[in-house]
Amino acid sequence: MEKREASANETRQRILEAARQTLALESDEALTMDDVARRADVSRVTIYYQFKSRPGLLEALYDYLASRGGMQRMSKVFREADPSKSLDQLVDVFVAFWSSDRVVIRRLRAMAALDSEIREGLLSRDARRRHIAREILTRMAGDGKKKDPDEHFPAAADVIATLTGFATYDALATAGHSDKEIITMIARLAHFAATWK
Repeated sequence: MEKREASANETRQRILEAARQTLALESDEALTMDDVARRADVSRVTIYYQFKSRPGLLEALYDYLASRGGMQRMSKVFREADPSKSLDQLVDVFVAFWSSDRVVIRRLRAMAALDSEIREGLLSRDARRRHIAREILTRMAGDGKKKDPDEHFPAAADVIATLTGFATYDALATAGHSDKEIITMIARLAHFAATWK
């Protein structure tokens, strides 16, 4: 039983890595189950057995990319007692994530414009970033660092979510800025947004 489970996990990882590698090729073609099956050296049936559907594969791929990109560090953001430092850590975690597999993430986001299955998964993850920004703003308000928080939270959270989003990172990286420079720029702007009134 344990051998079977280990084999299934290994197959699952191989399929996810095949999907990632397929997207990393920067071709104009959409991600197909046939491409992934061929690269993973499995049948399409095996992919459906493991992930149930194309959206199921994509959901697992998002999680795989998050794991590879260090998103588990997000727990540190929530544990940080100082909300100002939490905001800095939020920026750091997302810049590290976006840079971990930039081509793959860019392709997924480009494909989302034409594919509702991909779009839904990405939108739900983007909404989480906005929620985290609101949580940090709430903590800042509790520290007396922000007045009338309810009035400005939605706009400030939207700005912070945009600043920590892939499009911002990708534009700054394309302009030639290092990750360290990007972290500094985004953190400054995020702090400004957090205190905006």
